[in-house]
Amino acid sequence: MLAADHAAQGIRANTISPGAIETRRMLRRWKDMAEARKMMGPKHLLGRLGRPEEIARAAVYLASDASAFMTGSDLLIDGGYTAI
Repeated sequence: MLAADHAAQGIRANTISPGAIETRRMLRRWKDMAEARKMMGPKHLLGRLGRPEEIARAAVYLASDASAFMTGSDLLIDGGYTAI
């Protein structure tokens, strides 16, 4: 595991696991964002797709000193998708 291998060097290793996010990538499967919201939104407990800025805030947190005591963790930023 990356976190265990590099902790002695002060390197932290964490990941982000997002749910469905409103990006152009969603349009590879759905004809437009309205259809993506209709089909994918209900699959998340929050009933909607995520926004890119919500994932960006998690990344900023992981890059900041606020997460200095965090390593080997995965942040589920998925609107409750995995909880269903």
